[in-house]
Amino acid sequence: MENAALMSKRIRRILLVCNNYDNFSLEEDGRLDMRIAREYSELNLSNPPVFERVSSTAEALEKVKGEGPWDVVIAMYNAGGADVFSFAHQVKESAPDTPMVLLTSFSKEVSRQLRDKDRSCIDYVFNWNGSTDLIIAIIKLLEDSLNAPEDILHAGVQCILLVEDSVRYYSTYLPLLYKLVLQQNFDAIRDALNEDQQILRKRARPKILLATNYDDAVQLYNTFKENMLGVISDIGFVLHKNDDPSLEKLDAGITLCQYIRGDHPRMPILMQSSQESMRPVAESLRAGFVMKRSKTLTHEVAEYIGREFGFGDFVATDDKGKVIARARDLQGVEEVLESLPEKVLDKLRSKNYISRWLLARGLFAEGNAIKGSRLPSAAEFRDMAIPLIHAYRVSQSLGVVARFDPATYNDTIWFARYGEGSLGGKARGLAFLNHILYQHRLYDKWEGVHVSVPRTLVLATDCFDRFIVENGLQYVINSEISDAEILSEFVSSNLPQDVVEALRAFIRVVRTPLAVRSSSKLEDSYYQPFAGVYSTYMIPSVENEDQQLRLLSKAIKSVYASVYYAASRGYITATANVISEEKMAIVLQEICGAEDNGYFFPTLSGVARSVNYYPIGHEKADEGIALPRLPTAWEKPWWTASRCSASPPPIPSTCCRLPRPNWPCGTPRR
Repeated sequence: MENAALMSKRIRRILLVCNNYDNFSLEEDGRLDMRIAREYSELNLSNPPVFERVSSTAEALEKVKGEGPWDVVIAMYNAGGADVFSFAHQVKESAPDTPMVLLTSFSKEVSRQLRDKDRSCIDYVFNWNGSTDLIIAIIKLLEDSLNAPEDILHAGVQCILLVEDSVRYYSTYLPLLYKLVLQQNFDAIRDALNEDQQILRKRARPKILLATNYDDAVQLYNTFKENMLGVISDIGFVLHKNDDPSLEKLDAGITLCQYIRGDHPRMPILMQSSQESMRPVAESLRAGFVMKRSKTLTHEVAEYIGREFGFGDFVATDDKGKVIARARDLQGVEEVLESLPEKVLDKLRSKNYISRWLLARGLFAEGNAIKGSRLPSAAEFRDMAIPLIHAYRVSQSLGVVARFDPATYNDTIWFARYGEGSLGGKARGLAFLNHILYQHRLYDKWEGVHVSVPRTLVLATDCFDRFIVENGLQYVINSEISDAEILSEFVSSNLPQDVVEALRAFIRVVRTPLAVRSSSKLEDSYYQPFAGVYSTYMIPSVENEDQQLRLLSKAIKSVYASVYYAASRGYITATANVISEEKMAIVLQEICGAEDNGYFFPTLSGVARSVNYYPIGHEKADEGIALPRLPTAWEKPWWTASRCSASPPPIPSTCCRLPRPNWPCGTPRR
């Protein structure tokens, strides 16, 4: 499913017919244009709707005839000029496919006009209370109706059916429902690892479908029932479109509920009425019930949707309704499913709660797989559901550079970045390899071999800039101090506090020795590669978190210092670059290797080049070359159990052998 495939039809041009006071309210008090533009920006959609405001129906008609097409015409009841009903007919004559929306405050006279006048050319009527939330809800409702056939039936997007013929009440429900949907959408992107995944989740939000009569309600249900999260229905409403309100069937909602129950016994249904006597009827149909006149109406509706439609946190309760487990994201759901008693798990799957919770977040394949499972026991269901969710979490991280969030980082995230600056040359190359492995599905192409980039975290170049500025180290650029003095100055300085907390979250997941690698902006460039110019460090994995953090921080600051060493300055000058423009990112990677007798041995250490610039003898330039990295006499093991509290000496280059006390070979990740 691609981003562009969802929400492809959008409202772009809106003609708003209103008097000067309402226009001022929308423009100055409501800040409608800014709110719409911000939301479109968050969805990464270009061209947010443009509002054209006119103060009379006569002006609006000229616009419709001369400046069309318009995606929707919204007229307020008290706009100047010809009455809105005649105006609607004229609009439909000129632009029959343009939706016509009427906004009005209600009084006896307005109600009489709506009852006696011909409303056939008005597609929607809403109760106007001066809130821009209603305008936004109208735009979303129109876009949902335009995109529903494609997004719901072909892409698997979920929907909610609202059945209500009272203008007052659906004008209240729609802004509320869209606020809940958007909040749900905001919660759902916690598991998204990069901007593309965030955009996809946002565009895959559940859609809301409005029916104002029985015929439309049945037609919408039959069309979209396979992807419907639930139904919210009035009890009394008219049977056919444009029926007079006096023909309202008082139990039409009951008939609709019985029809749905006969077809889909587990469909969540919330019924609403102004009569308390209807509560037992709703309960007999296993439907929720709210009183329309309740002072807590919106709260009750929100609470039911959160509990039954799969919105909000994942919540498991016992027979008495007491919450026994709660999760906010997919990792938490995995942990909850592992520990839930079989009786509670059976209850959740019998109500399709688990699948509905996943579907509400845009996990269509996983939600439908769980929804369609017919495993006989809770144990078998658990053994199927947990690996399915975990596999999705892993697949989300393949081939992407995830945004590193200390609050949500976990062992399924393989390649992440912290910061908004550049990744640097080396990290960019690794990210590209990660992408190629995913794009061509090379992970398990060869039997018995799994190919992947080691778990990686990149500290972007803005972390380096902040470190330099916050510690006042700019003077080093033009100074002539020795390498040892530069190293001492950098190591004694402090990393930004948020970077420290990010590193702490990282080492809580990683349980192997780490390579701390340079990734400058100039590194791995085509014609002037900086390979081997800057420092690389390896640090062991230790049980003490604070000690591990201290080792890691010191190694990072030492790599930063190597930017200004004499050899680095000389190479930068020789390649006609400017040292003040060089920025350093840091690559933190798990070391691939094995433990033996208390020592950890990397599998391979060296440099591989696809082009051999200096072929010798029978070698050819396009054959490339690999240079293994052998330990020097200096690189003798220094890390022993008796010195576990010591700090490593400055390491000028990659060492390929570092011991670790009691290294837990095969220890599962936290």
